[in-house]
Amino acid sequence: MAFLVFPNFQPIDLSGPWQTFTTANEELGQARYQLSTFGPEPTASTSDGGLQVLVGHPLPTSLDLRPHTLIVPGGEGVHAAARSPEMLECLRAHDRGTERTCSVCTGAFLLAASGLLDGHRVTTHWRTADRLRQQFARLDVVDEQIFCESGKYWTSAGVTAGIDLALALVERDCGVLLAQRVARRLVVYLRRAGDQRQYSQTLRLQDRAGAPFGPLIEQIEARLALPWTVDDMALACNMSRRTFQRKFKASFGVGPSDVLKSLRTEREQALLTAGQLSRKEISREVGPALAQR
Repeated sequence: MAFLVFPNFQPIDLSGPWQTFTTANEELGQARYQLSTFGPEPTASTSDGGLQVLVGHPLPTSLDLRPHTLIVPGGEGVHAAARSPEMLECLRAHDRGTERTCSVCTGAFLLAASGLLDGHRVTTHWRTADRLRQQFARLDVVDEQIFCESGKYWTSAGVTAGIDLALALVERDCGVLLAQRVARRLVVYLRRAGDQRQYSQTLRLQDRAGAPFGPLIEQIEARLALPWTVDDMALACNMSRRTFQRKFKASFGVGPSDVLKSLRTEREQALLTAGQLSRKEISREVGPALAQR
């Protein structure tokens, strides 16, 4: 497993997948994954300049690594890296021998600049998806998925999505049971499927909710299994039922029953994907249908 490290990279795009593979080795009791870094300079600073990492191999000699899997992180420095002919040629040379070539977050811009992603379905952080789409017209950019697999190319959204990508690779290599053990070791709340939205319904609702509905959404999400009724929600907001329903719909555009259903549906889908609970257990976790509409 070879990680490209360049100036102004995003540290969690490297450290998240790195720790995932390291933990997989620990769970296996053997070094299934041999991890290394390569890059244009002996050291590389993170995007905020506060952390430096030693780079294991310079670009010219990195070809001797012959990695099975190549991973390119993102970060503010990715666009400068994409203008380096030496960097792009090195990526193309590595790619000719890899079984998998991957990017995390805006690392997709670097792979795209090398031409490797032409014609492929890819993703990146939702904030930069439009830019990727406009800059590289030959890519099929999807801006909601956690990660995408297209041939041997795997691309992921940003930040913690790199861990989701790495867990998917571990599952592909070593099976679902090991991937679940690694996820538990990393205290991952839920393993997310690649086609799950980057931006959860809970966050969308919290963004749209003004006082006093923000705290209500948090309460519902934290205690989703309770038999929430409209009267329960109105009481939590210190409103009459009629006032609550009117103001709630004005804030969200839909009624409280629709919001509750959407939160429960998203939680149910996530739990089904994680594969750790039976349907009966998921039903207890998600809760009953709304009693009063």
